[in-house]
Amino acid sequence: MTDDRRQRHLVDLDNRRPELADELFGTLADMQARCPVAWSEASGGFWALLKHADVVTASADWETFTVTEGIMIPPTGKSMPVIPAELDPPRHGAFRKLVLPHFTPKALGPWEADIRRIVADGFAPLAERGRADLVTEFARPVPVLVICRILGIRSDWERIHSLGEEFMEAFADTEHPERGRAAAQRLEAFLAEEIAARRGRPAEDLLGQLVNAEIEGETLSDVEALGLVQLLVVAGHGTTVDGIGTMVYRLLTEPDVRDRLLTDRSLVPKMIEECLRLHPPVWNMARTVRRETTLRDAELCPGEKVMLAFGAANHDPDKFDDPFAFDLDRPGLTQHLTFGSGRHRCLGEGLARLELRTVLEYLLDELPALELDGPVVWGGHTNSHGLRSLPVRFAAGGEPATVRIQEGGDV
Repeated sequence: MTDDRRQRHLVDLDNRRPELADELFGTLADMQARCPVAWSEASGGFWALLKHADVVTASADWETFTVTEGIMIPPTGKSMPVIPAELDPPRHGAFRKLVLPHFTPKALGPWEADIRRIVADGFAPLAERGRADLVTEFARPVPVLVICRILGIRSDWERIHSLGEEFMEAFADTEHPERGRAAAQRLEAFLAEEIAARRGRPAEDLLGQLVNAEIEGETLSDVEALGLVQLLVVAGHGTTVDGIGTMVYRLLTEPDVRDRLLTDRSLVPKMIEECLRLHPPVWNMARTVRRETTLRDAELCPGEKVMLAFGAANHDPDKFDDPFAFDLDRPGLTQHLTFGSGRHRCLGEGLARLELRTVLEYLLDELPALELDGPVVWGGHTNSHGLRSLPVRFAAGGEPATVRIQEGGDV
């Protein structure tokens, strides 16, 4: 291999840079057009796969692209693997078989009434006051309450949310790695308490069932139980927070979309899928090259990190016509990669869709006059993207509120 095999594909992509949030998908699209398999020197160096077909191919080839060396760029300060996200076959399949049956649409059916109640309670202050920040005051608490209700965790949502946010923010600070390790230790200590309270006791909730489960005749080890619970708690709420915020943003800003949904509720699933395609809450995950391979004209070597850029794949013009346009009538809506692809496809996609549908139906039924009330703020961590602020107003009596945008505000 020549010395310039990386330099020929060099791009300026640093997912630790906070400013990237405001220009993320445009930046990825520009790189995709110029260099579909790109090399970045950030975070020790990594390849970025930007085309839909390449991401699908790599996701399916675990023998070439392994998850066992971590799924985040840069790596986190956690002390154990995230399970089953950082397991290859055959162990991965055993854990997936353990968890997935609890998150199918059928299994989630009995929880729908509870989720609707949580959503209604979350919106109650908005209706009373007439305004709120929908992200900070609604989207943040609701998914935490939902996943904790399903798992059986009774701790207050603010503690869990703050531990998860601190964990995600800290590991991006590569100049102070001790901060990431400390944040991971605090989150792990909290979850370890919840696990210890259920170990060896008759299961009274889903968390108890999982931590006392057996795989191939053996009970989960402490490391495996902690890695599994961390995935369910952290991934089970942070991504949905972003999904709710961007879905409501599109509802309030896309011309005629709300009227179409109010007239035809069969469009609700299409609304959810198009929002997920345009705004994937998780826009990248990592793999590590296990054996030499070539993608397009790029030569990848063992040990090199690879970023699967779902956010670029979802805007690939070879897969989606006019990919930046919002289109409820788009064919192939469910072919986006927001939930990943292959054996590591998101375990919680059914729950995410249920929560998004519940929120959207509540808004259409109860708050049809919801309007923007100021500039929105985009943000993210190293692999996430979404709104950090979404100010809204609700006019009592069904009359739309007057939108007041501050000078220079972005809506």
